[in-house]
Amino acid sequence: MSTPRSRPSPSASFLSISVSLLLLALAPAAQALKSDREQPLDIRSDYSKTDQKANITILTGNVHFNQGTVKGAGDKATLRQGEDNQIRRVVIEGKPATLQEQLDNNGGMMHSHAANIDFDAETNIAVLTGDAVVVQEGRGEFRSERIVYNTDSGEITGGTEAPGGGVHMIVQPKNKPATTTTPATPAPEKKKD
Repeated sequence: MSTPRSRPSPSASFLSISVSLLLLALAPAAQALKSDREQPLDIRSDYSKTDQKANITILTGNVHFNQGTVKGAGDKATLRQGEDNQIRRVVIEGKPATLQEQLDNNGGMMHSHAANIDFDAETNIAVLTGDAVVVQEGRGEFRSERIVYNTDSGEITGGTEAPGGGVHMIVQPKNKPATTTTPATPAPEKKKD
């Protein structure tokens, strides 16, 4: 037995398309720093357990990792590796889990946090769930219960079909060029009689 799926309202579809277009306009300066992938991954935690047959490592307690400008932290992390021993997927859980990185093209820093951050290294897509927030310094911030962030293209999508699962964005105004001001010329003094 199947249940019919509810369709989003036309206004919800319009909002979704509008948000996607706005975020695509921001995308060129919102890509992850490519050189980070060439750096070693440094991981620290209180405890780890590795299942070599399943290629899974579970880290718990004060989990921190760094790779170039990428920094992450959480209470627990699950690393899945491929047959070539390369990390294919990282799931970070926390209260909150955090992730930050330098963006290409002088895009500033990107800071994010959520209850869970699931990063697929093969697709370069991070899925943030549970009070998810992505802040791009100088550009704005994006809040939703669920955010999907493509670190290659810079595309960010968010929201859910569930009531109350909407999106909240704050877009910073474009910086105005600095203007030079010249001091006002003082008015001539009046002669006293």
